Amino acid sequence: LQGFATVKGALVFVVLGALVQGFLVNGHVNAIISTIEKRFDLSSTESGLIASCYDIGACVAILSVTYIGAHGHKPLWVGWGVFLIGVSGILFSLPHFTAPMYTYTLTNNTCGASEIAECSVNSARSHRYAIWFFYLAFIIAGFGGAPLYSLGITYMDENVGQRFSSWYIGILVTGSIIGPGIGFLVGGAFLGVYTYPEEQVAILDSNEAWVGAWWMGALIVGCIGVLSSLPILMLPRTLPGTHHHRQNRGQDMYDDALGRKVAGDKDFGKRYRDFPKCVLVLLRNPVFVLVSIAGAVDSILISGLATFGAKYIETIFGLSATDAGIAFALALVGAAGGQLLGGGLITKFNIRMTWILRMTYMAPVVTWFLSAGFIISCSDILFAGVSTQYHDASPSGGSFVSTCNLNCGCDLNVYKPVCGADGITYYSACFAGCSAVGTAGNTYENCTCVSATTGVATNISSATTGVCSGSGCGAGGMFALFCILMFLFMVFTFLNEASALQASLRCVAFNQRSFAIGVQWLIIRLIGTIPGPLIIGAVFDRNCAQWSLNCGEKGSCSTYNSRELS
Repeated sequence: LQGFATVKGALVFVVLGALVQGFLVNGHVNAIISTIEKRFDLSSTESGLIASCYDIGACVAILSVTYIGAHGHKPLWVGWGVFLIGVSGILFSLPHFTAPMYTYTLTNNTCGASEIAECSVNSARSHRYAIWFFYLAFIIAGFGGAPLYSLGITYMDENVGQRFSSWYIGILVTGSIIGPGIGFLVGGAFLGVYTYPEEQVAILDSNEAWVGAWWMGALIVGCIGVLSSLPILMLPRTLPGTHHHRQNRGQDMYDDALGRKVAGDKDFGKRYRDFPKCVLVLLRNPVFVLVSIAGAVDSILISGLATFGAKYIETIFGLSATDAGIAFALALVGAAGGQLLGGGLITKFNIRMTWILRMTYMAPVVTWFLSAGFIISCSDILFAGVSTQYHDASPSGGSFVSTCNLNCGCDLNVYKPVCGADGITYYSACFAGCSAVGTAGNTYENCTCVSATTGVATNISSATTGVCSGSGCGAGGMFALFCILMFLFMVFTFLNEASALQASLRCVAFNQRSFAIGVQWLIIRLIGTIPGPLIIGAVFDRNCAQWSLNCGEKGSCSTYNSRELS
């Protein structure tokens, strides 16, 4: 196996670990976020905290890992980190096997024959303990990710020439971007499989009662992570023949007297008593501090999009969870391209520190203009009793009872929306006043609340299962424009990431690079990636038009105000 102990071999193994991390943490889980919200009755704020738990775990571990591991056997730290990420994937899937079995009841749910949910608060909330599995799994993943993106980056930097450092690191970081793309695609595909694959069910994946196999991807990639950690653990402390790459590195560091003194002390940082001075040297470096804060601000939106990007597309454009995941995965191709482009430009033209810093300024100016793409949205859906009145002029604003369904005996705990032929969404077929089920099984007829003044004769007073799309939604021209702007937004955002990382490495002493990346990740997580998903999740919850009910308790959000959300 010694033939693999090369820079290219090490790059392949570490990139595989980055793919596993990206797949699980930033891809697959975010593709299934709306599904686990529905399965376990979570709000967007609660599900957003899952992503933040990864960064909380990383924050706890990052300083000690980078300070101790900087002068230790870096591949061992990285390998065990990938192993922990694999374990976290397996742990994430456990609620599928431990939670009460998911069941649904197919009834006609029509006026006068509406199903009545058998409720008790304890049974309704009994499966919510699963969220603690999700939190714990992502905290463990954060422990594992801490050495991967700090010591893993500096391990590659130390074993190649400075000119080629940005290219190798760019490929490594690209793995963490491609991983989420694969995760979105695989997650979307698994959502098309029923959560219990061995069962034959009488509903389609478009049915509101459908819950896809959200757990399958996490379990598979968890096992892959455990196996992929083995070759990383076998890598040597220093790759053969790379000692000359470490000579004369550090000419671009910030000119500070204390920093120069630290750079000349080969034993600095190996003693625990050096820790405070290590932190002080970095905090006295304005280039390092400002680049780190800029990256943290960037990460607020990046982490929020990573968590809720697919759900945002699903909400705004009325796409299915599968199609939204695919659309967001294509946007991540732009992120990977931007990362490679940034690293490639620095390597190809051997760009010096001054112009690297200028790149970190120019790219965000472009992304600021491209962020106008988020203004694009579809019109809000018309939801009877929420955003519009019933046709008999019953008031909107949360009241679903009208004269047309007053005697139907509808149950608010049964949320199964239907789209009327008049283009209005109703809470359920019962609240739409429907008294008969169509021959196809997913249509309802004789709906007294649905206007008979819209549609062709065959659709008068009928409804179909699911939520109506807002006008102009779906894969139309506005959606295509949004995808183009999102793609370019990702390109320039991650082109900036490549230059910012090189600036951070070069502006500090060579013997402080590992710890500097650790401190930078701590700043980015505290300011950016921890509050980011919580902020975006709170924005979703704030713009919820209708919460589902589970035995009288608030469940997940069923309908959003898309214009306000945009």
